Amino acid sequence: MSAARELATTHKPAQIPLAGVTGMQLMLPIFEQEVTAIGYHPVDGDNLMSLSPNGHRINGSLISSLGQVAPPGGPGYYVMDEGGKSGSPTASIDVGAPAGTIVFSPVDGTIAGIRSYNLNGKCPDTELKILPNNQSNMVVVLTHLNYIQGTLGQPVRAGETRLGAVRELDGCIEQQLSRYTYDAGNHVSMQVEYLSKKSNP
Repeated sequence: MSAARELATTHKPAQIPLAGVTGMQLMLPIFEQEVTAIGYHPVDGDNLMSLSPNGHRINGSLISSLGQVAPPGGPGYYVMDEGGKSGSPTASIDVGAPAGTIVFSPVDGTIAGIRSYNLNGKCPDTELKILPNNQSNMVVVLTHLNYIQGTLGQPVRAGETRLGAVRELDGCIEQQLSRYTYDAGNHVSMQVEYLSKKSNP
């Protein structure tokens, strides 16, 4: 294991709120010095909630230090191209880090689902769902995970509970985040879904 990975397994992320939605904050799930970029993008789906980014939108090519993740005024982030997807441009947030970096829970809650699937029908991946505390009609969904450490029904705490690690997707799919990083763009993806569809007035 590299020195960077050793570092990642022994340091918890700073308590940095990345995005808000309906009275809840998604906290930074990765040790801040390991973050390569933060980017938002649309995702197809009817039950997705639009996230309200904290911090400031930035332009440029590289994010490689705490100074970019937590500068005065909050984290810097990109709003990425639509990539053929419809919906809110901030429906999903990608937090980039090298493959193998430990991923911590972004919220306090309970693990409600762990599912293996094939991303785009060809790339093995794992999805983990968390029911946030004090939120009865939403679920936080994390994807691009490997080496799952959480278990179904387990209580989790934001920035404290290890869920797994960033999955390596190099050579499997083109990772949009790579346009804003110095590496292949591996990342953990987070979004928030309604448990039941809101009815139209």
